[in-house]
Amino acid sequence: MFKRLLHHLKRGRLTIVGKPIFMFLVNMELLYENILDQLFFPDFETTFVNETLTAVIKTFERPNELKRLVKSIKQFYPEIKIIIVDDSKIPSTLEDVKIIIMPYDSGVSAGRNMALSEVKTPYFLLLDDDFIFCRQTDLEQALEKMHKNLEIDIMGGEVLNLPLYTTTKYLNAGLYPNKKSSVLENGTVIDGMKVQDKVANFYIGRTDSIKELGWDNNIKRLDHADFFTRAKGVLLTVFNPDFKVLHAQTPYNKNYMKKRNDYKSDKKLLYEKYYN
Repeated sequence: MFKRLLHHLKRGRLTIVGKPIFMFLVNMELLYENILDQLFFPDFETTFVNETLTAVIKTFERPNELKRLVKSIKQFYPEIKIIIVDDSKIPSTLEDVKIIIMPYDSGVSAGRNMALSEVKTPYFLLLDDDFIFCRQTDLEQALEKMHKNLEIDIMGGEVLNLPLYTTTKYLNAGLYPNKKSSVLENGTVIDGMKVQDKVANFYIGRTDSIKELGWDNNIKRLDHADFFTRAKGVLLTVFNPDFKVLHAQTPYNKNYMKKRNDYKSDKKLLYEKYYN
C-alpha cells in the first residue's frame, strides 16, 4: 500500500501535494540516518581504501545532490580519490576532487568512459550523484573481499531507495537477448556473495577489467542493461548484501527529469542492436 501511495505522490494524481510530502519524508530519513551515523560512527580503516580505490561520479544538472554525495563520502573517507564528470550547462565546482567537464548532455556512458580513463587505482567505485554514504557503506570490507577473491570483477551493493528503504532485486533481472553463458551460474555463492549477471549501478569494479569492456558512448541514458548484457560471459559479477548506500531520487526536478526521460534515440539504438 505504501509503495503504491509513493508512486502516486511521484507520478500519479497526487503529484501536486507529492513534492512537499516526498521531500519531508526523505529529509526526515536522512536526518535519522545522520543521527545514527554520528551515534554509531564506524571505525573504518581508510589506508587501504585510499591507496587502491577511486570513487567515480557521473553528474548532470544536480549540483545540490552532487555536493551532498561528496560531503557524505568525505565524512567517512576524507582522503579518498574522487573523479567527477559533469556535462551540465553550468558545471559544479568543488574542492579536493577532480572534475572533468564535458560538452552539455554528452550522456552517462561517455561520461563514465571518460572518468574511468582517468582512474589510476586497481579498483573504482561507481556512483550516481543522488547517492548518499552512510555507516553501512563499508568500502574496506568490500575491497578486502575483492582482493581475496581474484575471480570477481564486479561487486555490487544494495541501494536503499528513500523514502521507505525499498530495494530492487537483480538476481533474475532481465538482460537483452544474447547467446552468451554466464561466467558462473547465477546463484553460485562466493565468500557469502551470490553470483548474478546484473547488479545496481553501485559497485566496485576492477579497473583494468572494466576498461576493456567500457560503456557504449552512443547510449546516453539507458546504459544499465546494455552494459551488463555485454558483460555477461566476460566478467564475473557478485552481490554483497552487507555493502549499502542510500538513494534519494529527484522526481520533481523538472529540468533533470525532462532530459532523463528523453530516451527515444536510446531505445531505437538498443532495438537495432539486440532485436535486428
